[in-house]
Amino acid sequence: MSGMASGSMIHMDWQSTAEGETILQNFYNPHSSGRKLFGLLEKPSIPINIEEVSYKLFFVGKSGIGKSLTIARFAGINSPASYFETAGIQKINILWPVKIWEKIILFKLQCWDVGENSLKKYSHILPSCKNRADGIVFVFSFMDRATFTELIPSINKMTKDDPSHPAVTVIGTRYNPAINMEVSLAEARELELKLRTPVLKMGVVSPGERHEVHKVAPLLNIICEQLWIRDQEYLLKQGLSS
Repeated sequence: MSGMASGSMIHMDWQSTAEGETILQNFYNPHSSGRKLFGLLEKPSIPINIEEVSYKLFFVGKSGIGKSLTIARFAGINSPASYFETAGIQKINILWPVKIWEKIILFKLQCWDVGENSLKKYSHILPSCKNRADGIVFVFSFMDRATFTELIPSINKMTKDDPSHPAVTVIGTRYNPAINMEVSLAEARELELKLRTPVLKMGVVSPGERHEVHKVAPLLNIICEQLWIRDQEYLLKQGLSS
């Protein structure tokens, strides 16, 4: 885990600046009010000098706590109107521009989502999802204490002896401080200190609601920063050992 504070490298409010909004205009679907999903060989019309980096993210968590919904929100697409467990492996590419120091970089986040039943039924799925994963996103629900208490064992199981040292991100869904949540903010903060990584908070949304940039930008920026820091630490270690 990195000891660097969130926001120490990435300009967290860059997407709301004139420069950021101008770049993001190329990410929207001209025939709708939302962002566009890009295929494997597609990308937005952006200046050719913008560097592109690609990362594989594996989302882990119990069924029904919002892994697929979280990815949908990050991608800027409509939330599913009703719940269906993910069958097999689903992959969605999310293109997200960030500004690191004074350089704009396009992150391609390959989000891997798999249903819990599929993981149990097919032994090849977990190794496929973990293989060369740059980051693992552990999802729990603020309204389900059991999913929170299982985080540390799950993180240890997924990352132990992994030579790729994936970046670890934790996301808590169904966050609503106005009600009595089963997981308190103090407990989430304690976990942040223990893992030395931020616990991201995602609030409850209405079925079919479309998620705009300002709602997900802080979360996506932190995920991208965690991945970038992981790479910088790897390059530093390589330099010291050479």
